[in-house]
Amino acid sequence: MQRLLGQQPVENAVIELNNLLATQSILTIKLTDLAAIEQRYGLALSKFMLNLEEFYAVYFNYQLTNQLLLGDGLAELNHLRTLLQLPCQSVEMIHNRIGENAYRQRVEKAIVYGQITAVDKAALLDLQVAISISSELAETIFGDVCRAHLNRLIKQLSANARITPDEEQQLYRTVKNLGVQLSAEAEQEVERFKRYWAIENKPLIAIEVATALQKSEVCYLHAKGIQWYEERATSRRNNYYDHYEFDRSFDLLDLQSNSSPTQRETFPIIKRINVGELYLTNKRLIFEGTEKVTSVKLNTINTAKVYKQGISINKLTGKDMLLLMNRDADVLALLIQRLQ
Repeated sequence: MQRLLGQQPVENAVIELNNLLATQSILTIKLTDLAAIEQRYGLALSKFMLNLEEFYAVYFNYQLTNQLLLGDGLAELNHLRTLLQLPCQSVEMIHNRIGENAYRQRVEKAIVYGQITAVDKAALLDLQVAISISSELAETIFGDVCRAHLNRLIKQLSANARITPDEEQQLYRTVKNLGVQLSAEAEQEVERFKRYWAIENKPLIAIEVATALQKSEVCYLHAKGIQWYEERATSRRNNYYDHYEFDRSFDLLDLQSNSSPTQRETFPIIKRINVGELYLTNKRLIFEGTEKVTSVKLNTINTAKVYKQGISINKLTGKDMLLLMNRDADVLALLIQRLQ
């Protein structure tokens, strides 16, 4: 019927525009060429705004991919924007979505060796201007990429959950070269792995404590608010105040790897024995609780299993001690290994 009546589908206007853009140099196309298409079909091409945005986005991406956004390339892109009469918000949206990814890739390439040169900075500034992204967005992308690079470097240096002084210098040299600070989380991770290395390699520092120590005994760790539990087969209460907990799960920590805890261990029944303070000396582990004072000689400790929430002490004789701690369970385990 359309052929008989001499009508053309309005969608053909988009096809004709696509063919025009594909067969002629952008700079040779004039506004009158687009006006002629509109007149033939009796419509305004702005009716197909999504298609116009797609034409611009495809060409913009082509220019970025082939690094043509200089000289004639930029002139062609500006001319295409004028031809299609795209609203400012559409152009900004396209540049941010496509340009952001291109800028991110260029930053990753520039800092691959952990530093950025003046030449790279100038090239990034030229790209930022060419793709019309804001300084704020460019700074955000640069910071994100640099922090991701630093996180990968930390992961690489601390594969064995240790960071040596030389590795620390390498890391902070990179931080200085990139001009971006580590995140608070990354700082904590670095400090933890530096501490692990120091515990195993540097002379231990004794601390002054109020509890009574034996002759030639020195203390290296003091922790408060420790809860001492033991595993039980059944929960037989002797009195109302017996404290049992059921199906408590704890995250196992691997002190030889920087991987996050993935394994969990569940205790069906545990009973709280005491609450108090813990001291680690060069001779023993002292638990000073509200009920009594208990000490365990270091040479009677078989193994120490570390959890995110505490530590399980396996002794040569007697029940295991499950000590729940707010912090430093990993440090306690490493110190026990060093002192044994």
